[in-house]
Amino acid sequence: MKQQAFGLPLISFDSAQGAKEIIQDNKNGFLIANRNKENFVEKINYIVENTDKKKLFSDNSLAISKNFSKETVAKEWNKFIDNI
Repeated sequence: MKQQAFGLPLISFDSAQGAKEIIQDNKNGFLIANRNKENFVEKINYIVENTDKKKLFSDNSLAISKNFSKETVAKEWNKFIDNI
């Protein structure tokens, strides 16, 4: 998710492809039960109203996004290939 690399707090339905791998619930954003629109809106409002939490999620998103950099992913692939 490009949004994570920009340090944005993330909110997604847990059914979205890849969301569970990228979003650490209540650390860099929120995972919402599939199609629970009311909870999705609640979490958006929560982030808008709670600047401390938004800042925490933003900082964590930047840190976690490094796990998905080209360099990190290439190292993981090389380790995998070396172990085959």
